[in-house]
Amino acid sequence: MKTRILTPFFSIVFLVSAFGQGQEFQMGMNYAYTNPTGGMSQHIRQGNGFVWSLHWMAPSQRVSAGFEINWSNYGSDMSTQDYEFPDGTIAPMNVQVNNNFTNYMGSMRLYLLTKGFFRPYAELKGGYADFKTKLVILDPNDLDNCEPVDTEVLKRAGTMLYSAGGGLRMDLAALSKHRRVGRAFLDLSMGAMQGGRIDYMNTDAPSHNTQHNAPRANDEVETEFINTQTQVTHKHHVGYVYSSFLKATDFRLGLMFRMGCGRNSE
Repeated sequence: MKTRILTPFFSIVFLVSAFGQGQEFQMGMNYAYTNPTGGMSQHIRQGNGFVWSLHWMAPSQRVSAGFEINWSNYGSDMSTQDYEFPDGTIAPMNVQVNNNFTNYMGSMRLYLLTKGFFRPYAELKGGYADFKTKLVILDPNDLDNCEPVDTEVLKRAGTMLYSAGGGLRMDLAALSKHRRVGRAFLDLSMGAMQGGRIDYMNTDAPSHNTQHNAPRANDEVETEFINTQTQVTHKHHVGYVYSSFLKATDFRLGLMFRMGCGRNSE
């Protein structure tokens, strides 16, 4: 799985490095904090994750275009439950449920200043959000968790979304007289996201989730798994499915690095 993810990532980096002779690309790595709003705030506390981005900077230094991948976790749960087998023995199993979303988005930035160490910008983005809840059954005797008893995707759904916001890019050369200008930047941004209605699970819904907003009985999710040694099937409650329009505000802080041989921004 990791190989499938890393291979296209490094392929893109290689192609950009080859094509980037005479062009200016900027690669970013950011921490992202997502704060749900509207109806979604009734079911999700917050998301914490990582953003990888790649932008092409126009020669005028006024506009950049690119794309990004944002992976975040918005809820997780780990519990140990006792399971009774047909022969009457009871064995504890670790039940892990993770709730994640991944946003794939294209973006366009308009820089309000074309020179200087501090450059504010406005940003528009659009793309696709993929929400996924995964269950993993782990044997507590397997300390490395290298062979889960079972894994299963309990819920997966997606929707189109868009975002509008802005930020500030600071050239790190402003902090040191010995650093080359236009090579590395501190990037701070905020954006308001909105998308279509989507069904999703959460194992860590906010405590203010009142009865009015509580899930219906038929929204309860149970899962079956088979012990790899005994082949005994078990069925257990693991959460509820919620539904709302995608609406959230995200805050990001990270670094951007210049790639290629474009001219310096100073």
